[in-house]
Amino acid sequence: MISQNEQVTALIEQTANTFDGGIQSTTATDGLSIIDSWIDALDENGDDQMDTIADILEDLKAELKSAGTAETPETPDSDVIQDLLQELISETQSYMQTAEASAQQTELQRLVSTLQNIHQQVGSKPSQRYATEPTNNPTPEPNH
Repeated sequence: MISQNEQVTALIEQTANTFDGGIQSTTATDGLSIIDSWIDALDENGDDQMDTIADILEDLKAELKSAGTAETPETPDSDVIQDLLQELISETQSYMQTAEASAQQTELQRLVSTLQNIHQQVGSKPSQRYATEPTNNPTPEPNH
């Protein structure tokens, strides 16, 4: 059986490797699978800070899964996802200050960098929800 630290290190590596190519090259199934793995690992730890991070991941998972259903056919709300990612970044950075995290500073910093990269990509991506709504004021293409 692998230790908690080895499991977390492997998850950090998997997360970084999955999202290194950008969020567009990652399938929803891959993303949800990683979120599930993190939730399982954090639930095993059982401390309050890990529970907080797991709760944020549960919210992120719910937001990602809610889109594309009959009730909400549009894509996930990028503002909500950005807010949840920012919470994850903050909580992870806070965890990095604890004694328990001292042995994994390099790995945790890589995780924070990956989360910041995803956050930035979500922020720079125009909201699909608004792109599908008709515009009242179409701008004509300029003639060149």
